Amino acid sequence: MKAVKLISSSIISLLPDDDGNRALDLMNLYRVNHLAVVKNDFYLGVVSDKEINNWNSADEYIEEHLPNLASPHVIYNQHLFDIIEVLEKNNLSVVPVLDENKQYKGVITNRKLLYTIANSAAIQSVGGVIVLQMNHNDYSLTEISNIIENNDSKILSTYVTSTPENTKMELTIKINKTEITPIIKDLERYEYSIIASYKEDDEDVDFLERY
Repeated sequence: MKAVKLISSSIISLLPDDDGNRALDLMNLYRVNHLAVVKNDFYLGVVSDKEINNWNSADEYIEEHLPNLASPHVIYNQHLFDIIEVLEKNNLSVVPVLDENKQYKGVITNRKLLYTIANSAAIQSVGGVIVLQMNHNDYSLTEISNIIENNDSKILSTYVTSTPENTKMELTIKINKTEITPIIKDLERYEYSIIASYKEDDEDVDFLERY
């Protein structure tokens, strides 16, 4: 799956002359923590709600803070796993997509990404997805499997994302059942940190529950 196929058509970008209030309103509307800043199709960077909340005032314009904006992105023909790497490495809720001429094409949301993982060819069976975050030293697939199997469920696939600079890793698990609430509760009882979950039978296919 290539990046261009995952772009969200509903999320608009910000302009440099937008203020922090407009940015926060749009983030709230789209249920994201980041938005791309674009002028004349030229990608300038991403701004986050956390950054805006650290400004002196949300009335300030984005252009005043352009030098401080990071500019993570993927090129339109990059693979799903490249997108995951950029998203996780930069702790993003959206990943900007550029074409070969560095022109802005749109963003991919973490919700869309998780939905795609849940429905990819390798794991297209009906079920749910749970995303855990843990220290590398705490990773035990055997223990996690036991917890899931004790709930009369099975793991269909797993995917691990991590970066060398980070002591934490994220484990995405596809499970053969859509009712995953009991599994989540048991994992939390064993002090696993659940950061997201997805139920394949939700009416809103773009639904992602963040914890």
